Amino acid sequence: MQALAAMGSFSDAHEAVIIPMIARNLQRLILPRQSLIWAVLRAGDDEARLRYSLAATFLGRVCLSGEIHDLADWQMDVVRDAIALYQRAAGIIDLGVSSFHGTPETSYVDPAGWQAVVRVSGDDALVVAHGFSGIEGASLPLPSGDWEIAGTFASGANRLELTENSDARLTLDAGFQGAVWLLRR
Repeated sequence: MQALAAMGSFSDAHEAVIIPMIARNLQRLILPRQSLIWAVLRAGDDEARLRYSLAATFLGRVCLSGEIHDLADWQMDVVRDAIALYQRAAGIIDLGVSSFHGTPETSYVDPAGWQAVVRVSGDDALVVAHGFSGIEGASLPLPSGDWEIAGTFASGANRLELTENSDARLTLDAGFQGAVWLLRR
């Protein structure tokens, strides 16, 4: 069906915390450039929830819904930051190849652990990470090269540290966290 259509929306779980899990797994069936990923934003969302929802959209085509017109100025700043980085990463989302990392899924009802998708296109890479219960120092393999961080959508203790052996070390705060890094070599 996706060969006949330009895009597709895969789930009605738009407000559920499992949206990044579904979006990651669907990359095996729907190209990210064809997969509509919805971030339903609410006026009551704290910064962690906004970043969690918006980071998931980097796993496909960003779509925004919810109470966007009711968001506070600081919340709109978070949305603008996400969209600005998304625009810079669009070529990687379009043409890249993904690798999947994290803890094995044990439950869509009560997710635990973490996941990361590393999508590479030429000399650019995108790391999209979600924590369901926090992690510290998880290792992510990167293709060989001298990588540098060219853009970040993260807050708090959520960080990606590049190592000398073409790996990265990922740290995410406890709870539901989402973060994105644009890398260049």
